[in-house]
Amino acid sequence: MPRRPIAPVSVAGIEFPAMLDETQTYTASIPDYPVETGFTVSDSIIIQAMELPLTLLLSDTPLTWRGRVRSMAEAESMLKELYFSKTPFSVTTPSGTFDNMGITSMNIKRSTETGYNKEVSLSLKQIPVTETKTTTIPDSYGKSGATGANAGTASTSTGSTGGSGGSTGSGGSGGSKGSNGGKSGSILYNLANSAGLL
Repeated sequence: MPRRPIAPVSVAGIEFPAMLDETQTYTASIPDYPVETGFTVSDSIIIQAMELPLTLLLSDTPLTWRGRVRSMAEAESMLKELYFSKTPFSVTTPSGTFDNMGITSMNIKRSTETGYNKEVSLSLKQIPVTETKTTTIPDSYGKSGATGANAGTASTSTGSTGGSGGSTGSGGSGGSKGSNGGKSGSILYNLANSAGLL
């Protein structure tokens, strides 16, 4: 038995003479976290985007609620263009107006039940919109110490010290002092030298 159209509807400005059915779907997920006692606990509820499956009637019959309807070929072409453009739009049904909707699937069917008309099944999903916020980063952010001065640069290179070439001391002899760089040698060498160990 054919379904009885219940009301007209508008999808992104495309007017349909009737809507066969509408289902508002609201879902949420509750994450589970296992604990050592052998149970699972939950501490949050995550709201999913609202889904709105619609079954619409596409017809050349003039509308009585807002004038005339576009031809079936024109409306069908606009629906396909809307799908491929991936642009959010508004939907008006007897339940109200839903903004920021997108098409996740679309079926266009012709059957003996609808005669010369076409039945359009749309799966719509609402796209959540978030607000962007800006903030000012203080000038002292990323600077060192209590004074807020620049931290300067650091070098990771490790070169040899001492005489030219780094193998002999300032006197040019090949003794142990020259091989360790003399006064400008390593910290351990300087400490041992000052303690009289060398």
